[in-house]
Amino acid sequence: MARRVYYRISDRPDGCFDAVVTIEPDTVVRREGFASLAEAEDWIEGLRVLMAALGAPVAQADAAAAPADVETGPDRSYWLRDLRAARS
Repeated sequence: MARRVYYRISDRPDGCFDAVVTIEPDTVVRREGFASLAEAEDWIEGLRVLMAALGAPVAQADAAAAPADVETGPDRSYWLRDLRAARS
């Protein structure tokens, strides 16, 4: 059964961006320190490609329903850092 995957991009006071990805029921991955919103969105696009291949489409989390502070462990996204969307 495919799991639901949601993401949220937030901006930080220092001008960088963070991406928080939730894979239901209980996995949270946080990637911190994107230099630009475009860089964060590119990373999310790569995640979309990977998760679609696994049958788990990625959707943007509803900001109103998402908690303000998400407790996460260390950045475990090392396996996604270099992921890029395939270009035709």
